[in-house]
Amino acid sequence: MFSEASRAESLFERTASPREKKRVQRIEEIIETAAMLFVRDGYAQFSARRVASEMGISLSNLQHYCGTTENLLLAMIRAKIEVFVTQFVEIAQNTAMTPEQRLIEVIEQDMTAALDPWIASFSFQSWALAEHDKAIGDHLKAIYGEFCRVLSTLIREVNPQLTVPRSEIFATLIASQIEGLLFYNKQIGALEQHWKETLATTLHMWLLMIRAG
Repeated sequence: MFSEASRAESLFERTASPREKKRVQRIEEIIETAAMLFVRDGYAQFSARRVASEMGISLSNLQHYCGTTENLLLAMIRAKIEVFVTQFVEIAQNTAMTPEQRLIEVIEQDMTAALDPWIASFSFQSWALAEHDKAIGDHLKAIYGEFCRVLSTLIREVNPQLTVPRSEIFATLIASQIEGLLFYNKQIGALEQHWKETLATTLHMWLLMIRAG
């Protein structure tokens, strides 16, 4: 089954002109370079000018594709963080699996991402930037809010007796604990040695909590 994003991408590949495809490819190259600099040098050193310099193009050329530094940052966060939530929404809607299977799949994929040190670094820089940039902060709140909504909906499907507030509390606890694991793994490698056991233990703990209500 193809997702809406997959179908849109497939349609674009069939119908877009060579010029349109080249433009999309250029934007993707800019976003990849921007993300690399964002992680390598930190949010405080980030600017569209530095991205343009890294790519060997003029600032005006970069702005032609991505607009302001703020627009570039938002595009980068969509590509590197929001994409995960889009995948989670697709999993949550896959009725070929039971609600519990869907919930486990979402959690496992999110925890796998938490194990990636690059994703951790990108997330840390994004959160730090959000402290100083309201637009970025609002966008990150929307992304994480949607993730909690996906979890909360799945939790209520697993245990229909749960109230909405209770399922939202459980969703927030699970999401925040995954983020905490992301921090510990990045800073001290806490997950790497016992990754499978950590995943199994946390899943068991959360499922017991949800089933018990």
